[in-house]
Amino acid sequence: MKKFIPTICLLLVLAGCGPRLIYPHLGWLIPFYVDDYISLNRQQSSALEKRLLRLLDWHCRTQLTVYAQSLRELAKDLKDPRQPIRYERLQYYSNRFLTHWRELSQQIGPEMADILATASDEQLAELFQNIEKRNKKFKSDYVDIPLKNLAEKRKKRITKDIKKGISRLTAEQKQAVSDWSDQIIPLAADGLIYREKVLTEFRNLLTTRRQAPDFKEAFVALLVNFEQLRTRDYQQKIDFNTEVTLKLLIPIDRSLDTTQRTYLLKRIGSMAADFDKLSCDPVQIKSKRNEGKEILDPK
Repeated sequence: MKKFIPTICLLLVLAGCGPRLIYPHLGWLIPFYVDDYISLNRQQSSALEKRLLRLLDWHCRTQLTVYAQSLRELAKDLKDPRQPIRYERLQYYSNRFLTHWRELSQQIGPEMADILATASDEQLAELFQNIEKRNKKFKSDYVDIPLKNLAEKRKKRITKDIKKGISRLTAEQKQAVSDWSDQIIPLAADGLIYREKVLTEFRNLLTTRRQAPDFKEAFVALLVNFEQLRTRDYQQKIDFNTEVTLKLLIPIDRSLDTTQRTYLLKRIGSMAADFDKLSCDPVQIKSKRNEGKEILDPK
């Protein structure tokens, strides 16, 4: 999970990442957590495929219209330049998108637990080894670099994201991004400690996968709520950065010219329409699953 999911989810709207790109990736959520880290045997892979189809069918039938509704509500709040969006409304959308994520995680959890319950000790060793490799890469990319370089990467990343949503940034908007970057508290070192703590909790839980009668429930609870493992200091830093990031969107909104606002509203409207149009047919769902694989793992 991202360092502060609510903020990232909100920025995804500004980034203009449409459903045609996002939705196929949903078919990779379980593999991302499972077969991207662990070599599955034929029986496990077959079971995973069936679970994925059920998950995607549930998601298509129950969640897509909710996503479309959230997007249209956001567009309505952004439509009138004479009534700039308020911080409280940004918090509302932030929490709403987080709720969408939690509902999805709640559905993913039991499927992951059932697959991992069948894993051998060798497969789990592979799983933890791969996660540790990811943590080392995270350390190399975000912890073992000068803070100045980290800040520059952060500023470039968010500038690129916002540019996708509103087109070219003005000098005023670039300054707002620069001011935002200067306020952000570096989280990478704390995040690495947190990652290792979460890994330890999952490792301890998975060692009891065959004996504990409540393994599945405990696994889902940890997956959905593992942010509870954060220290108070780390959580306070995340909350501060989330607030700073949401507040960045206020001057961005107020500074949008007519062309930028039209571009953004068209983006959001197109995303909502795409969610409405996505098929829930099992054949189409399986096709989207395969499309997602090709996008994330090009040959």
